[in-house]
Amino acid sequence: MGMGKVYDIMDRLTNNKPIIKFDNEHEYVVNNSKNQAIFIKQLSEDPKLDEFERLDKIVEAALGKEALDYINSLNLSLKATGTVINAIMAAISEEELETVEKEAEKQKKSFRK
Repeated sequence: MGMGKVYDIMDRLTNNKPIIKFDNEHEYVVNNSKNQAIFIKQLSEDPKLDEFERLDKIVEAALGKEALDYINSLNLSLKATGTVINAIMAAISEEELETVEKEAEKQKKSFRK
């Protein structure tokens, strides 16, 4: 019996985790596993969470409690916090940050109408 074609995907199955770097002392690995991505998507769509709870929960789910505490200690503006969220979304979807920011901006504009 002949064998069908073999698709070798070994090299494509890297488990390299993206990192978000805040400064030379603070960089955090993004948990971009499929299960975590599903969880974060659920958090981002949960109507029971207000926007600030949602932001905190997404940061904690993606980067961990230590990162959340550090980010909260920075007292970032809402816009800067949005940048952190966009970086997390970019890392999870393995896209460029600029791509995610453009998409977020488009959604914001259509939301305002």
